[in-house]
Amino acid sequence: MSENYQFSNGTVYGDNGQVVGTYTTDANGQIDSVSTDEDHNGYVDTVIADTDHNGSFETAVVDTDADGYGETVLVDSDNDGDFDAGAVDTDHDGTYETVATDPDGF
Repeated sequence: MSENYQFSNGTVYGDNGQVVGTYTTDANGQIDSVSTDEDHNGYVDTVIADTDHNGSFETAVVDTDADGYGETVLVDSDNDGDFDAGAVDTDHDGTYETVATDPDGF
């Protein structure tokens, strides 16, 4: 199921109005990072960030099994607005077994 998010005063709300995360803005009021805890277990599930404040997200980390550690990492290494490098910890041991790059983005 896809969720529609609402953003207000630094808080991210899910479809049902429940708080699912937080966000920060840069000096121009643009969202530059979003963190969510959608399963409400106290661990951040997803973080995306606009590290250079240009309006597109350059990094993303996803905790796919809710253990408090990011199993999936995505990076826009050439700053074109597309994620073009990624790593996945498939066996959840803290090391990334799968690494992929594509200069055209994925």
